[in-house]
This record gives sequence, structure tokens and C-alpha cells, in this order.
Amino acid sequence: MEQGRQPAGAGDFGFEKGHDDVSMACAEAGLLPAVREADDATLVLADGFSCRTQVDQAGVGRTPLHFVEILAAGLHGREPVAERPASPRRRALLPAAAAAVALLAAAPGARRVRVSRTTS
Repeated sequence: MEQGRQPAGAGDFGFEKGHDDVSMACAEAGLLPAVREADDATLVLADGFSCRTQVDQAGVGRTPLHFVEILAAGLHGREPVAERPASPRRRALLPAAAAAVALLAAAPGARRVRVSRTTS
């Protein structure tokens, strides 16, 4: 991508309720047209989570890569590939969180704090 065609760094703005349209309009002002214009041999580098998400959700047919994914591929002599883990469902995380709390509570030397409630 040419210098000066980078997005402005909106952070999590587009993830907030009611901001999706504005976020995608900002992406259409520079990021997405540049991705569409890039030939297939051009790597789409997007270090920011928001930018990668915009490209993914825009359906432009390209998978953005983080700098580290490109660097790792170069170090291992292979083609860069976006490695996106599947998002775990919140309920799937509950048993692991409960186990972690139980381990911490049972750990030797764990300090226990008793909270007393008083009513006035």
C-alpha cells in the first residue's frame, strides 16, 4: 500500500454500538479501496485488529496479515498465511475459569479474605 493511504487508527470505535456504519465509511475513505486496487501478489499488511476486522468484514476477498505473521513466514521460508484461531464461546471458558479459581483458592499460602456485610 502506498505511503499516506493508511487508516487513522480508530481503535475500538467501530466495535461500539451504533458505530459500525461510520467505521466502514472511514475504511471506504482509504483502506478498502487500496486493498481492492492491490494486485494478488501484494500482501495486505494490517497490524491493527480494527483494520484487519474491517478488511475481513468488507468481503473484499483478501486476508489481511499482521507484521509478525509475515516476519514468521519469512524466517521459516514459507508463504505468509493468516493464522486466526477460532473464537471460543464464553460458556466454553467457564469450566477453565472455575478450575483456575479453585486452584488458586487451594494453593498453599493462599490468603483468604473474609468479607462481612453490615446492615445499617
